[in-house]
Amino acid sequence: MRLRTAKRGGWLLRRVAASICAMLLAAAAHAEAWQTLSPAERQALAPHRQNWDNYTPQQQQRLRQGAQRYLQLPPNEREGVREQQRQYRQLSPQEQRKLRDEYRRDR
Repeated sequence: MRLRTAKRGGWLLRRVAASICAMLLAAAAHAEAWQTLSPAERQALAPHRQNWDNYTPQQQQRLRQGAQRYLQLPPNEREGVREQQRQYRQLSPQEQRKLRDEYRRDR
């Protein structure tokens, strides 16, 4: 009986591992290459260029959605966003982390 349970458990473990591998491969297949972004998206996302290929497809999608919202803003509001980004980059890593945590909590 134990052998039969162990075989069944081993089969289940292999099945789960295969499913996880398939999901990871599928996620990687949906990652966007930097060159597929529109010129406007590339300009808006330029600070992320160096790390783009290291982002997960979900991170890339969130960044693209943010870029689309940014591109729809009037020019004066875009400047406000750029100023906020400049101020954020001047914060220490600890201050940035605190601000991110507050943002996530308040969302």
